[in-house]
Amino acid sequence: KFSENWSVHINAAYTDYESVANDTYGESTTEGDNVVLDIYNTYVIAEKWHTVLGVNYIKDEAVFTEDVDFTIVDPYANVVYVSDFGLNLNAGARLNNHSEYGNHFVYNVNPSYVFATANGYVKLMGSYATSYITPNLTQLFGAFGGNPELEPEENTTIEGGVEFKLNDKLRFSTVYFDRNETNTIGYDINYTSINIADEIDANGVEVEATWLPLDKLSVNANYTFTERKGDNAIRIPKHKANVSLWYQFCETTNASLSYAYTGERFDTDFVTYSDIALEPFSLLNFLVNHELIPNKLNVFLNADNLLNEDYTEIIGYTTRGRNFRVGLSLSL
Repeated sequence: KFSENWSVHINAAYTDYESVANDTYGESTTEGDNVVLDIYNTYVIAEKWHTVLGVNYIKDEAVFTEDVDFTIVDPYANVVYVSDFGLNLNAGARLNNHSEYGNHFVYNVNPSYVFATANGYVKLMGSYATSYITPNLTQLFGAFGGNPELEPEENTTIEGGVEFKLNDKLRFSTVYFDRNETNTIGYDINYTSINIADEIDANGVEVEATWLPLDKLSVNANYTFTERKGDNAIRIPKHKANVSLWYQFCETTNASLSYAYTGERFDTDFVTYSDIALEPFSLLNFLVNHELIPNKLNVFLNADNLLNEDYTEIIGYTTRGRNFRVGLSLSL
């Protein structure tokens, strides 16, 4: 850190792994390693402009039938502008340089404007973002299903919404989203990685509300409606909702009760290669947490699926019935 307004950060990671799979197709072993290096500079100008300039480096290596690898060098920049009259702007850009796929430019722009009211505010929000997702080494060269002819996935997402804070106790927001995907990576009937031919469009609405009826009680609720076209949209429900209650009994003890609803969605049965509608389901969960040593040691009790709901998330896989967990959480 060179001053209050200027600092340089370096993050580095190295991972060495070995994965052994033993299934109906036999036993296979995958070995590899991964290096990640991220260097970036932050600078603040006149307390209104916040800038980030950096470069991200990734080196991925794995052993399948032969040694394979790729390298990504990713220079990026991000600028945040915070005005004194309600306007905020976040914009970023990145140049993805991939050893297999060359250069690709992506960017995002996220403006917002806040109108102050007598007891709160109204915030208008927007976003436009592009993304570029290259296949991983397993998808490209894996012993089972690898396809070196894969093209990278490209997405464009537009969002727009409004947030209301009516007072210190009630906040409400709603956001519309529209995402277009091309070259989405999936699988064919032989489990080979492929690019899905059709474009995929997903759009919908997210609604969220937070209410503080008491100083020690909070209520959070959210609902998401998603309409997806272009593929069979497996495991993506049109309707999904969550409600949670949180209560602070005392300074060291709190508890929460949460309800989650997942609507009807489709999953593929890979025995018959047909799509099957999965029934909606609801889960009720409970958590109580007690602090034994402030900011150091907690004891907790989790009770999941209190109503012992019988449901399916993925065809062919079981799900847990009513279950309880007791444990300790230690922060060093």
